[in-house]
Amino acid sequence: MFKTFSCRVLVLLIAYQINISHAIGVIGGVKTTITDHPYVVSLQLANGTHVCGGALIKKNIVVTAAQCFVFQDPAQLYVRLGTDSYAADGELLSISSYIINENFDFTTMDSDVAVLKLAKNVAKSSAKREIKVAGEKPKTDRSGVVTGWSQSRQLEDVTVRIINAKKCRSGEYVYNKDDITDNMFCAQAYNRFVCDGEPGSPLVYKKKLIGLVSWGYGCGNVGNPAVYTNVNKLRKWIKKTIKKL
Repeated sequence: MFKTFSCRVLVLLIAYQINISHAIGVIGGVKTTITDHPYVVSLQLANGTHVCGGALIKKNIVVTAAQCFVFQDPAQLYVRLGTDSYAADGELLSISSYIINENFDFTTMDSDVAVLKLAKNVAKSSAKREIKVAGEKPKTDRSGVVTGWSQSRQLEDVTVRIINAKKCRSGEYVYNKDDITDNMFCAQAYNRFVCDGEPGSPLVYKKKLIGLVSWGYGCGNVGNPAVYTNVNKLRKWIKKTIKKL
C-alpha cells in the first residue's frame, strides 16, 4: 500500500507553471549510456510516458524529487531501469511504497525530495547499480554531471559548475535571497544554451550523488543556473526514511 503525505495546498498553480519551468528532457547534452550511469532511472506511466528522473541508491530504493508525485497518481507510476532509452528495454518495476519529505513546499520548492521502494530488489549488473549519497556538497566552482533523457528519449550528460549560494541568491542571476533555501544549491551548465533535464535527474560529483534537478527560471536562455535539491543536506532524512518503507 502506498504511504501518503501532506503538504500545503498549491495556490495559483497556473501562474507557477508559467514562471517556473524546466525542459522536457535534456537539450544540448552529450550522448551517454546506462553502463556509464547505471544508477539512473526513469519514473514513468504504464504507457511509457516519462515523468521524472531518479537515482537508484540501494537495491530496492530510489530517490527522486517530491514534485514528481504532485500531479501523478502514484499507483500509476513505475520505474524503468537499465536502459539507454526510457521508451524501451530495461526492466519496468512497480513501486510498493513511497514517502515525500514532510517539509516539501510546492510554492517554494523547499525539501524537494522523495524516497520510494521498488516492488522487488534490482540485481546488480553493468546497467543496474546503485550510487552512494555524498557526505558533503562539493565546493564552489567544482564540476559535476547531470544525466537525464533528451527529447529523443536517449540518455545525455550535461556538465555543470556549482555556484556559490550567496552569489546565486544575490540577484546577479534571476534568484533572490528568498528563492534559494539551505536545502538547495545552484549549478550552471557550461554551455549557456543547454538545459539539464526533468525534476529528479541526478547530479553526480566524483561518483556520488550530490543533487537532484528541482527547478529554475527559464531554460536554455541567458545562461540561468538551475536549482538542485541538496541531497547532502537532506541525507539524514533520506537514511531515516528508508527504514520506514
